[in-house]
Amino acid sequence: MQAGEVDSNLTDWYKPTIDKKILKELSKRSNWQGLKHIVIFFILILLSGYITVITWGTWWGILSLLVYGNIYYCSVNILHETNHETFFKSRWLNRLFYHITCLMNGFEQYRWKWSHFHHHSYTIFTDEENYDYENNTPRPTEPIRFLINFLPLGPIINIQKLRHFSQMEIIKHALGFTAPAAKMSVPKSEMLKVRITSWVHILLWVIAIWFSFYLQSLLPILMFVLVPFYGNSLLMLFGLTQHAGLDENIKDHRKSTRTVIFNPFFSFLYCHMEYHIEHHIFPKIPCHNLKKFREHIKDQLPEAPKGLWAAYKEIIPAIFKQGKDKHYFINVKLPTTNV
Repeated sequence: MQAGEVDSNLTDWYKPTIDKKILKELSKRSNWQGLKHIVIFFILILLSGYITVITWGTWWGILSLLVYGNIYYCSVNILHETNHETFFKSRWLNRLFYHITCLMNGFEQYRWKWSHFHHHSYTIFTDEENYDYENNTPRPTEPIRFLINFLPLGPIINIQKLRHFSQMEIIKHALGFTAPAAKMSVPKSEMLKVRITSWVHILLWVIAIWFSFYLQSLLPILMFVLVPFYGNSLLMLFGLTQHAGLDENIKDHRKSTRTVIFNPFFSFLYCHMEYHIEHHIFPKIPCHNLKKFREHIKDQLPEAPKGLWAAYKEIIPAIFKQGKDKHYFINVKLPTTNV
């Protein structure tokens, strides 16, 4: 497969039965839903950021910074939805907020556009030709080291993981090297864009560092450049539920992907991506309609864990088992009448 190409046999993937009129209605996009989410989300960022600034220099400032960082870094979920161009009805709004959230979080826009396309074509595939880099495969052989990544500053402590961070890729691309994920998924005609936007990211980091020196405060660096390294815990907890411990190289998202039922606040921060089987089955359904979509097809899906605790009761043991047996996976129980 060449970079930029997608699976020519996407019709081979499992699809549930649903009325075409209902599917068409659920696929309608909305500027109002997107703008409402954006306004509330950025108010949360500004409020937590303001509290961090006024409490900085005290122990409360560290706690506020962690809250700010974990909320801020959840904007990666807006990045994801606008990349699918389902967050807003207007294409220009999707593109605008995709670029904004990419710059906020150190995700190079064109690499992630194409690698995420690849991820949907080859979800949790491990063969060399179609390797799913986005899903953090292969499975961890050192579970403890793997779990360190959930801690604030965990990616820095776990130096092996640090090299896989998108910021490291940006530096590579700016210097003329090509990371494996980009080499596999990005068309050659797009690589110049990758390198130019990588330099834009670096320029913004340099400006933030300059402001820190100018203000004689670490806050500009902490609140912009380093957020992914200490504000990672909540997004990691959310994101690992998507595919961890599940089967690989199989064209049935019910076996390779997990839906979890979140509380309303977590669901908001995660842009409703906890309905992840549903998202992979029909990625063009806007995130705010995924819950409704599930209601129409839930009799064809495996039972969803209710809450993070329920999900991790099966994920954690699976990760440790996979550390010893690379062939182990959770055998998902499917509805017997719809397998």
